[in-house]
Amino acid sequence: MATEKTDVVIVGAGAVGGILAAELGKAGMKVIALERGPRLATKDFAPQDELRYFQRQDLRPDVKRQPVTWRPNANTRSSVIQSLSYGNQAGGGTVHYGAVSWRFHEDDFRVRSNTIAHYGASAIPEDSSVIDWPLSYAELEPFYDRAEYDLGVSGKAGNLQGRKIEGGNVLESPRKRDYPLPPLQVDQAGSNFEAATKKLGYHPFSTPRAILSQPYKGRPGCSYCGACQGFGCHIGAKSSILVTALPEADKTGNFKLITGAMTYRVNSDNSGKVTGVSYFGPDGSRDNTIEAEIVVIAPFVYDCVRLLMLSKTEKYPNGLANSSGHLGKHVMSHIGARAFAAFDDRHVNIYMGPSAQKHTIDDFNADNFDHKDLGFIRGAQISAGPAGLEGGPIATAMNMVMPQGVPRWGAGFRDFFSKYYTRHVALTGQTEELPYAAQMIDLDPDVKDAFGLPAPRMTYDWRRPNEVKRMEFVNQKLLEIGRSMGAAHVWRAPSSPGAPGSHHQGGVRMGSNPRESVVNKYGQTWDIPNLFVIGSSNFPTSAGFNPTLTIQALTYMTADAIVNRYRKSPGPLV
Repeated sequence: MATEKTDVVIVGAGAVGGILAAELGKAGMKVIALERGPRLATKDFAPQDELRYFQRQDLRPDVKRQPVTWRPNANTRSSVIQSLSYGNQAGGGTVHYGAVSWRFHEDDFRVRSNTIAHYGASAIPEDSSVIDWPLSYAELEPFYDRAEYDLGVSGKAGNLQGRKIEGGNVLESPRKRDYPLPPLQVDQAGSNFEAATKKLGYHPFSTPRAILSQPYKGRPGCSYCGACQGFGCHIGAKSSILVTALPEADKTGNFKLITGAMTYRVNSDNSGKVTGVSYFGPDGSRDNTIEAEIVVIAPFVYDCVRLLMLSKTEKYPNGLANSSGHLGKHVMSHIGARAFAAFDDRHVNIYMGPSAQKHTIDDFNADNFDHKDLGFIRGAQISAGPAGLEGGPIATAMNMVMPQGVPRWGAGFRDFFSKYYTRHVALTGQTEELPYAAQMIDLDPDVKDAFGLPAPRMTYDWRRPNEVKRMEFVNQKLLEIGRSMGAAHVWRAPSSPGAPGSHHQGGVRMGSNPRESVVNKYGQTWDIPNLFVIGSSNFPTSAGFNPTLTIQALTYMTADAIVNRYRKSPGPLV
């Protein structure tokens, strides 16, 4: 048994935990972070082992030890999800992610009110539980800026204080200054996409990424090796929390990281405060406790919800922070539309360079286009890149879906694949999804993890009228772009049968009041002022953009509030 005392205990040392540890440590607060996985180093990612990182998914949770289950509705039996995208080590998913780093639009924070203002209340599906965020883009903008400069993001501004700049995203909300680094080099998929979308009258630009295009803060620029998403960076050019915030936390002298620690309960007393956490130690011991003045829950959405539900007491019979009844609800993901364009007249070197999305248009994202008479609201950002988006050449090969009429094996597959493997581009629409209360996470009564704890269970099916119509619209845009590229073959990939896509969000959503949400804009729970939950689980809406930069900006904002306000006067942050 081990008991330690500290000012702050953080569960999870990823995108949230690393930044929070560094910021609170700099302010003189003692911080202990508990991380389920190991702490790796840059040298551990060489050589770039596709078998280890792509096939065996070494940087992801082991689904046999840490299962998450899914069912489309409450009347069906759940099954274990066989591939989980989030991280299982210090630095979390930022170690292996593609590093796409978006700011949300101002409109993304006002989905409900803006939709009603533009199209009337009837445009919102009756069963959607959509609400506005309790903060604005303008309020978060300084913290977006802080994240971009502290961590190192490469890109080109398209809207500097209202001045539109060609080559950047002219549809973005205004920023005070440009990115700290110029965009990464344009690859062949990106240049083909740029020419085609400009011809169609759209506005292509280089996707912003937390990958260094030039040396920055003692780290080298990207080597364009091709083993990026799904891999840790072997030179440290990817701006993961592992090489940015965690070393900063170490320097403070106020930070301790315990790896191999599986937190299973948040402890509380009868006064309505949390007192710390209990965890399984690296040796499997159960009675390990951290006592702390502030508890921060910061793992991925499944484990955030599960930990709060597992921590129920007589005072909190439905789980901590659940007096509103919203815990676990309003779960969203990004629904992926995909199409392929294959060429007879050119080769396209699609697997060299960072393997996340390459070039993008924002013209059909959010409310950047008129939805009147379309039968749906919201949209998607559309990008060009490799077929698999991760894993290098092998993943690209495995994820190139054959067009109709081409077999999945045999001579026909061989002939098509051998000709078009180096001659194709994948087009992806990262499609926003509205929140629905029936899409939720709870505890699976039948499946347990390696520690004997109930597995998180997701009840989810994206195939609702608004989402299906939006998906069809985005797919048609992908085909239009493919044809504009001059491809000999253009085809779409089949949609998933209702299963969740990437970037899961919600479950512990923030709001303006405790009636419709679990936490306030700082991730502080309405029920327990010294309990914070921070991450994509807080998102009331999903936007069409990857969530990581917004998670990081929210973390900087919360750190600022804890250091400058909560520490001086503990209680609700308003």
